[in-house]
Amino acid sequence: MRQRFQGNKRYRMSLAAGFLVLLLCLAGCNPKDMNGVTAQASGQEQQLNEASPQEQALGSLNLHYLDVGQGNAVLAESQGRYMLIDGGARKASSFVVSYLEKQGVKELDYLLISHFDEDHLAGAIGALHKFPVKQLITPDYETDSSIYQSYAEVVKEKQYQAIHPKVGDEFTFGTATFRIISPTVYGHEDENQDSVGIVLKNGENEFFIGGDIGLESEKEILNAGIDIQADIMLMNHHGSHVSDDFLHAVNPDYAVISCGADNRYGHPRQDTVELLEKEQIPLFRTDKQGTIDISSNGTDITFAQQPCNDYTPGTRGNGSQQEEAAGSMENAGPEDCDYVLNAHTKKIHLPECASVKTMDEDNKEYYKGDKQALLDNGYTACGNCKP
Repeated sequence: MRQRFQGNKRYRMSLAAGFLVLLLCLAGCNPKDMNGVTAQASGQEQQLNEASPQEQALGSLNLHYLDVGQGNAVLAESQGRYMLIDGGARKASSFVVSYLEKQGVKELDYLLISHFDEDHLAGAIGALHKFPVKQLITPDYETDSSIYQSYAEVVKEKQYQAIHPKVGDEFTFGTATFRIISPTVYGHEDENQDSVGIVLKNGENEFFIGGDIGLESEKEILNAGIDIQADIMLMNHHGSHVSDDFLHAVNPDYAVISCGADNRYGHPRQDTVELLEKEQIPLFRTDKQGTIDISSNGTDITFAQQPCNDYTPGTRGNGSQQEEAAGSMENAGPEDCDYVLNAHTKKIHLPECASVKTMDEDNKEYYKGDKQALLDNGYTACGNCKP
């Protein structure tokens, strides 16, 4: 990995109490630690200077990693232009719309939906109802879920035509640009792997946002040699699995995890936060700090609060455990199961199926018993291993 806080990139956090109070009022959030800090290259002292005219000419980019609980939603603004990347789950939809209104959003230049899971899509549907959207960007697949049908209905009603970008496509956004880095291919059994991921760039500053891509998609991105290096990394899939190689390829100076407290998946995973701690990557978390506000002037990156650097893994809350158990079919372990289930796609696999090797561990369940019981509960057989 590159030596952090060295080279020609400089990072600083501005301490501006009035600005922070304004952010709190506008955002309606209650971060636990709102002490602004200015951090520059290693060995340099803190600075509270105004940006130089040259820096101002680069233009600003402001990102808000919204606290939507167990989900993702990022609002980006540059030169009065707005982009929403995902919108969180149903219960966060009204919060997302309200937050955008408080930020002065009248229309969205871009609405990027990384994939069609409810915890990314539902709030985006609320935004589609409320704000005109100039450009709708989505992955190139459809699902039969009820939330997707709601999305399709509002798109038809508003007469929007979504575009499905390819890897390498680049878009202009104020003084910034964003480049598509995934998916390299479609057709994964786990639709998380089909997430549209981007690197958002403003001057020298880069931000990685990859939706719910997992180990399978990570490997495809690395094998394709795609440049994914960034200064700030929104951790994939709410802090689920990330490979060492992928983290090293992004090589972030800071990481952000968007997840809900006591969520039913136990995000973030222990191995992920342990890797971040081992690599000494400062960490922000929405479940610990609320909405995270980050700004770039093209040279420096400014944070409204300090990293929490809380590397404890997520825990499953009692209520969430009951909810998960009610829908879970797991009754065995990997050594004595008849079938391996993908709880996300509701697919039934034989233990030796090739798809099991690439399945996200968070979605994997082990079942021993009659296949008909699975079919009766909405599961379908894998078309490859044909259990």
